[in-house]
Amino acid sequence: MKNFIFIIIFICIQAIAVAQVENVSVVHPVYEFLSRYETQGLLPHKSLSSLPLERMEISDCLKLIDGQKDALSASEIKLLEKYKLEFGLSSAQNAVVFYSPSDSLQVLSSEIFSGKEKLFYNYEYDNTKISLVPLAGFDGFFDATNNKNTVVGNLGVRFFGTLTGNFGFYLQATNGRVLSGDRGLAMMDDKYKKSIKFTKLNDDIDLTESHLNFRSKWFFASIGRQTRLEGAGMDQRAFISNSAPPMDGLELAAKFSNFEYSFLHASLIGIPTFYDVGFPTIIPQKYMAQHKIAVRPEWGEVAFIEQVIYSGRNTDLAYLNPIGFLKSLEHALHDRDNSLMGLYFTVRPVSRVQIKGSYLLDDIMFEKVGTGYWSNKMAYNLALEYASPFNTDIGAEYSRVEPFTFSHFNVQNSVTNDGFTLGSEILPNSDRLLLKTKFWWGERFPITLGLSFTRHGKNIFQGDTLIYNAGGDPLQTRRFDDPMEIKFLSGDLEKIFATELSFGYEIFRGFHVLAYFRHSINNGKAGDFARLIIRFEDF
Repeated sequence: MKNFIFIIIFICIQAIAVAQVENVSVVHPVYEFLSRYETQGLLPHKSLSSLPLERMEISDCLKLIDGQKDALSASEIKLLEKYKLEFGLSSAQNAVVFYSPSDSLQVLSSEIFSGKEKLFYNYEYDNTKISLVPLAGFDGFFDATNNKNTVVGNLGVRFFGTLTGNFGFYLQATNGRVLSGDRGLAMMDDKYKKSIKFTKLNDDIDLTESHLNFRSKWFFASIGRQTRLEGAGMDQRAFISNSAPPMDGLELAAKFSNFEYSFLHASLIGIPTFYDVGFPTIIPQKYMAQHKIAVRPEWGEVAFIEQVIYSGRNTDLAYLNPIGFLKSLEHALHDRDNSLMGLYFTVRPVSRVQIKGSYLLDDIMFEKVGTGYWSNKMAYNLALEYASPFNTDIGAEYSRVEPFTFSHFNVQNSVTNDGFTLGSEILPNSDRLLLKTKFWWGERFPITLGLSFTRHGKNIFQGDTLIYNAGGDPLQTRRFDDPMEIKFLSGDLEKIFATELSFGYEIFRGFHVLAYFRHSINNGKAGDFARLIIRFEDF
């Protein structure tokens, strides 16, 4: 009888929901929510190693969790119900400014303080859904060590939806300004410091992401400018991390219940050779091709991935082939480019325990392994996570990037996008130990405490002259007079102990207050930084 009731509920949910195929931004808090249930083993054949996901994929994950409510606490169920409303799995009214045949409840009334979704416009019929959402927020930055503060204001819109169940679209555009205080302090936000208009022209913070998706059963195609993540770990992503700006790319994929093959060809921003902004600027063309095969049994995931970075010429047809072995192709094209390969995995050996890891190989000479040979370039990370039944997650992760990893004799072929490392949150010649715990108390943003110890061997300069190359910069390869062997963490050793605390609260639907505090000790020098965010948006 219980199973029969569940089937009826599932059919009703299917009738309510529109299968939306547009992607959901990687910074949406739903991903952190899903990670807890991935660790618990409630999401068999699903993966959070490659983001973003389509909205329909997230909905499928929420259905799986909803079907196992007996394993959830009261606070977990409370948060699940919020996400079911947001992703269309529960019937709910929306409050809008402009009426449509599907929504005619006026938001400019007492509904603005209600629990309903708030939009400029929303239309939903059959397999079509179109939404236009306002974005607004204030960011306050506080540097107690140097007695500085900054307030940034942001406004924008998010336009997204799915047409006829197959075509998904997404456009987000925001514009922000420093309203008061020190502009340099706003660079503490990784997103803001990637706005060229803000960093180079000392103007406003101009940011946008957009994409078009097509999905037909197992076939998936996408083109657009998106922040992408690739790699398994707790915080570290060895292949593509959010340390780099959004990239423009074309993706083709075959997606099945427990298998995926994907191809990505993306344009990157190289190192300017003449000026760095404005009409005189000259930047060589630069691209990345990537192939990935992932197998997802019930107990986790194993994926093989290969990448090649090339520059200085138009799009190469050899790398546009969705099926091929990039390392061999790179050799056949006269060994001009920078190829990488590796794998990542997720294993759930017992309930509520998950092990994640990645291994990226940039270059290697096997007979030189263990000697400190400069060209043995690799990055790896290993994480252990436990999702306790007491609304608490506990995890530990060790990450390491060998010297000279991501660099190349042709600096344009370094594994960077606009000067930012494409993969890994830590630089070459670095390692990091991270301990993190999260407490889920029924809100979208858990109370999170993180403790980390990072070591980085920096290159040594005398003025502007590099006098010791420790392999600590992806834009600086080995020079011909540098030693052939390099000791890990040699150079100007930087040691950073950091404690980070964050939490958030949704005052009413769509209106959030978030707080973040960081205390760090960098080579014995203490520093305190805090941030308070008030925003009308989830992310």
